[in-house]
Amino acid sequence: MPQIHIGTAGYDYTDWVGEERFYPPSVAANRRDLLTYYASRFSFVELNFTYYGETSPQQMAGMLERVRPDRPLSLIDGTYAPREDFRFAIKAYRKLTHEIEPGFEAVAQEYQRDIAPLVEADKLAAVVFQFPPSFRPSGEKAKYLETLHELFAGLPHVFEFRYRGWYRNEAAEFLAKLGVPFCWVDAPLAASLPRSFFPLTGGFFYARFHGRNEFDWWQEEDDGGSERYHYLYTDEELAQLARAIVESGATDGYAVFNNHPVADAPKNARQLELILEKLEKAEKSE
Repeated sequence: MPQIHIGTAGYDYTDWVGEERFYPPSVAANRRDLLTYYASRFSFVELNFTYYGETSPQQMAGMLERVRPDRPLSLIDGTYAPREDFRFAIKAYRKLTHEIEPGFEAVAQEYQRDIAPLVEADKLAAVVFQFPPSFRPSGEKAKYLETLHELFAGLPHVFEFRYRGWYRNEAAEFLAKLGVPFCWVDAPLAASLPRSFFPLTGGFFYARFHGRNEFDWWQEEDDGGSERYHYLYTDEELAQLARAIVESGATDGYAVFNNHPVADAPKNARQLELILEKLEKAEKSE
C-alpha cells in the first residue's frame, strides 16, 4: 500500500469550531492554537493564503513553532501533540500562475526566500502551482513550465491545471519528462475537467479534491466564493477515490480536501484515511 498523507486546504476556519465540526470549543479562545490542534490530527496541511498575499520567513518560522511535537496543546478536552511527520504544502504566489509578467524570475526567488524556513526544517511537502482556465497549452506555456521547474529545482512542486486541454497523455508525458507531478483533480462536472485522469508523472502524487457542487462552482472566490466548495463527499464517492489512488500504483503522495465550508474537509479526510486503512488490511489478509 502507498504511504498517503491526507489533509485539508487551510485550517483556520471559524466554522470548524463546534461539537459536530472539527475543533473543540475550548480551542477557539486562541486562534493560534488551531494549527497545533490540527497538526495532532493530520500529517499535512495545504496553505493557500500565499496565493492571495505574500508571506515572510518570520511567518513561516512562527508556524513551525506551533507544530513542534515537544510543545503539545493542553485543553480541557485533553492534550494534543503535533505529529512528528507533519508537513506543509504551500500555494505559489499568483504572480507565478495568474498574473505572470516579465521578471517573474525575481518573484520566484523572493518566494523561495519567504518559505525558506519550511525547506530548512524539512517540512515542505510541495509548492503548489495552480494555473487558471486561461492558462492553455502552447509552446510558450510549455517553455514557461520548464523555466518554473528549473527555478524550483531541488524543491518538490506540482502543477495543477484548470483547463481541460491539459488533461491529455501528451501533457502528462511532458510533465513526466520534467519529473513534476501532474496534480490530480476531483471537481464538479461544471469545471469541465476529467475526474479520472490520475497519471503518475513525478516522484509522488498530489491530489486536490474540490467537492462536486455543480450549482456554485463558477462563483468568484474573491467575492466570497467559498460556497463553491460546499460539498460533503459520500462514502461511495470516497471509496472510488481511494480505489483510484491505490490502483494508480503510487508509493507516496498527498491528498488534500478543499471542500472546507462547515468542516466537511476534515470529515472527509478522516473518512478517506479509514477507507485506505481497510483496503490495506484487506490486501495484507490476501
